Amino acid sequence: MYHKPKVSIIIPCYNSEGYLQKAVDSALNQSLQELQIILVDDGSTDKTPVLLQQYKMQDNRVEVIIHPENRGLGPARNSGIEIAEGEYLFFLDSDDYIHPNGLEVLYEYANSGQLDILQAQYIVHKDGKKKVMPPDLVSLPEPVSGVEYFNSGFFIEPKACVKLWRTDFIKKHNLHFAIGYYEDVAMVFEAIARADKIDNILFPIYHYIIREGSITRQSVTKTHWEDFIKNLSEIQHLFMRAELTGKNSAFVAGYFLYLKELSVMALKTGDPEIINETKEFVSQMRSKYGKFLQGNRLLSFPKRFLLKRSPFLFAVLKKAYYEKIKKADI
Repeated sequence: MYHKPKVSIIIPCYNSEGYLQKAVDSALNQSLQELQIILVDDGSTDKTPVLLQQYKMQDNRVEVIIHPENRGLGPARNSGIEIAEGEYLFFLDSDDYIHPNGLEVLYEYANSGQLDILQAQYIVHKDGKKKVMPPDLVSLPEPVSGVEYFNSGFFIEPKACVKLWRTDFIKKHNLHFAIGYYEDVAMVFEAIARADKIDNILFPIYHYIIREGSITRQSVTKTHWEDFIKNLSEIQHLFMRAELTGKNSAFVAGYFLYLKELSVMALKTGDPEIINETKEFVSQMRSKYGKFLQGNRLLSFPKRFLLKRSPFLFAVLKKAYYEKIKKADI
């Protein structure tokens, strides 16, 4: 007799033979057994496809999708969503892993409240150190709508892989990931804006491994910048919803902090053309939406002042500050 999975885990893999075992094993060995585990090979040129087929032969909960060519993390996740049958979705990257009881805890919590999105904590592993994120995540008295969540008093975590998503909600609204870097930024903002019921759980289910070669360690290129600005442009249409742009909204605060990060990224490229285009884009956004920062309780006065004055100026000052510290350490 067929039993619908409680959770579909989507794991994109690209040339992951050296480290995917820990990720996949952490999914297979979950205390919650009613799972669909979708492994997406995204055009790997190493032994990854062979390993994925072996997992499929060993466990009938495993399904494998093959992309003949490398299309990126976003399209790989989108392919997984298309065949997902679980009540909820969970995204796991092939170089990370999850707590053995994580999905059972998240599923029971989300299912009891019929949540669209459940935000969990995660542990960042970098250079032998660990840090629980987001540090300011708070327990909510009860589930809230997306509009209420944007006004909840903390910044929005843009990572899709540290949340549990109701599958029907994702498919109903045709939510999908972008092509290229930073594929989940626009998707997460839009999903929250559309959600009826969101909640937080103070439980670090996800282990996020920052390794050599990961995006966070790569030098910034024009492609990184183009993909990031594309995602920020996608978010703009949400500003048409007045209830999302109130003076206390984390939506606006988060967006302007992203404008600052875009500026930092442009400065790191050292490309005069990119820097000038960034200045123009940031200036347009500041002129259109800067008024919504007035009195925002989510930002300290210095941050609010600098972001309202110019996110690009904020980035210049931030870059100069860290360069000064670096010189002092030498």
